[in-house]
Amino acid sequence: MRPTHLAALLLLALIWGSSFMLIKVMLEEMTPAAIGWSRLGGGAALILALSAARRPALPRSFTHWRDVTAVALVSGALPLFLIPWGEQQIPSNLAAILNGAVPIWTVVLAVMFLPAEPMTPVRMAGVALGFVGLAVVIGPDALNVREASTQGQLAVVLATLGYAAGSVITRRRLQDADSTLLAGSQSLIAFAMLLPFVVAAGDVPDFAALSGRVLMATAALTFMSQGVAMIIYFWLLKNVEATQVVLVTYLAPVAAIGWGWLVLDERLELALIPGLVLILAGMMLANRRPRPAPAAVPATIEA
Repeated sequence: MRPTHLAALLLLALIWGSSFMLIKVMLEEMTPAAIGWSRLGGGAALILALSAARRPALPRSFTHWRDVTAVALVSGALPLFLIPWGEQQIPSNLAAILNGAVPIWTVVLAVMFLPAEPMTPVRMAGVALGFVGLAVVIGPDALNVREASTQGQLAVVLATLGYAAGSVITRRRLQDADSTLLAGSQSLIAFAMLLPFVVAAGDVPDFAALSGRVLMATAALTFMSQGVAMIIYFWLLKNVEATQVVLVTYLAPVAAIGWGWLVLDERLELALIPGLVLILAGMMLANRRPRPAPAAVPATIEA
């Protein structure tokens, strides 16, 4: 990974780390569906405006738009509803820790659908360790799905599976697409997917009536987390491997814990630390690249 890629990854972690805190603030006056819908709509507007200035060629292939729609569903509409829904029941820092399942799921799906990213014993151990970490974080309440906190945690874990699927689909089927146009179009399609549900439920937010605190959180989540961050994300997906892109989740939970402490006065429960350590260790092993085989030395021919 080049220094430019690493800098983009760090910036993405900082921006996405703040999103869990911003969602928690927005939940004070908005519903989960309205949060996801607003985030997608504002992000799509920003990204597509930037894309239009560059005048990229608009793809005409049906398969392209079919794949973009699949990405919009699994890594746009679904997770951006599920995470706010889950955060109604759990602290933002816990949601960020659970978000660490993204690279674990990505390795599993990449091995299944990306032949260039094979499973190795080390990666297998990392996947197992990551899932053990998730089990430790959720705790024995994982078996009691009637608990609101358990439902919230499982919703976030399901969202991470969607994020992982989206990154693998993008890597496998949309590698040659314009990254900015791809980010904007999938956000717009996901926005359209949520629109009927938001309207039917009467959840369209009255922005004029929102408090300044919630409006600021909405603007930051929309234009930074869904706008700038998505441009960075799809640019990275085009230039590095899918399992490298999700390394952002190494730093995002740390950033989220800091944001939660700074803005929401959240404290990290000591009981969560072992699970967080296991998840991070699992990510490190799961994303470890196998060493390249040494170059073969040409055989010499004795005269």
